[in-house]
Amino acid sequence: MGCCKGGKSTLNQDLILQQIGQLSQIGRNKGKTDDEARKDAFRFVKGILAKSGEVSKKFSGLNKELIFHQMSGQAFSLYHTNDNQDEILETVTRSVLEHAEMARKLSEEFAV
Repeated sequence: MGCCKGGKSTLNQDLILQQIGQLSQIGRNKGKTDDEARKDAFRFVKGILAKSGEVSKKFSGLNKELIFHQMSGQAFSLYHTNDNQDEILETVTRSVLEHAEMARKLSEEFAV
């Protein structure tokens, strides 16, 4: 996690910048204008951050940046063929929650 601003922990701004840039590029590749692509990317990353925060609360032992990165990676794959950000966010959130639960079970089983 990043440093503290006003006593509040923040995600790494570099990672957020990278995700906005990648999603903007996907939008431009889909024929959107630069402005449309940037606005869509901003909204999308904001949604991923909100959903990753929900996952992080449920699995507090996991690194927040890793959760965000995992969700972003899955979202990129889906965004190439689907423009429905809400649907993508729900799909990705379900997937990461399932993976986090599997990781918790394996970690407990093997005491890693």
